[in-house]
Amino acid sequence: MKPEAPWAALVELAEHELALVRDGRWDELPAASAERLTAAEALGAPPAEARPQLERLLELQREIHAGVATARAFTQQKLGNLERGHTALVGYSGGYRRPAATSIDGRA
Repeated sequence: MKPEAPWAALVELAEHELALVRDGRWDELPAASAERLTAAEALGAPPAEARPQLERLLELQREIHAGVATARAFTQQKLGNLERGHTALVGYSGGYRRPAATSIDGRA
């Protein structure tokens, strides 16, 4: 086995993570990230031969981080829009909130 092989495997895991980010498959991302982290923690210091893989890992990590940060900002914007919409609807109702719903059998 080549000394850089475990680092090449990390690159493959990071490429998979980036694909998940690009596809917006957020439910799968934590498990994929945990898998890569576990694999990385099992490795010792990288050999000199692993330099190209380490450089690729750095690129991939930057892209993953940028994708997650962009998605987070988009989500925050959407949530802000929902809050503003809710505030406007309350304004149209004269400031009165809808009464709390009761259960079907009349008990609270």
